[in-house]
Amino acid sequence: MSQKVRMDMLPRVRQRYAGLGRQGKSLMIDELCEQFGYSRKHAIKLLNARSGWGGEPGGRRGRPPKYETATVEVLQRIWRAAEQPCGKRLKALLKIWLPHYEDEDGKLDASIGKQVRQISPAQIDRLPAPSKAKGGGRGRCGTKPGRLLKTPIPIRTDNWDIDRPGYLEADTVAHCGGGAAWQETSSGA
Repeated sequence: MSQKVRMDMLPRVRQRYAGLGRQGKSLMIDELCEQFGYSRKHAIKLLNARSGWGGEPGGRRGRPPKYETATVEVLQRIWRAAEQPCGKRLKALLKIWLPHYEDEDGKLDASIGKQVRQISPAQIDRLPAPSKAKGGGRGRCGTKPGRLLKTPIPIRTDNWDIDRPGYLEADTVAHCGGGAAWQETSSGA
């Protein structure tokens, strides 16, 4: 049987299927499997689909989103302001950051505030994932690769315990605490 014939036949079969009881549906599924060579699960999905041969093509599958877009925006703003901590740390920080967020951006809706307070650390990690992917960059690292500095800077290795004034030892690691705010302004990000 051709695909066109199957497509023409399917809406009528669906109508009959919807009006049947449990035993009638089981017999119709058996008949469809035998006729078209489908597996039982595939036949059930075809008969229960709302439109098209394999279900709604543009429809979103799975559980509907639990958190509103406003909740995600609040979390992303606090996440960025707190210098992008992991979900477990951000969950602990929310108690401290939410009052400051409300002072600056206005009082949150009761439903959004409740969602932000109840969200789990794992969900906090998942929600800003799209903005993490867009952000790119190297995070908070400000250290340059060592090979760029090895040749122009002479290193003395024979005398490490000098106690006279005038000598200095330094490394090239950025000691900027928990944040590298200077990088954002200098790199144009």
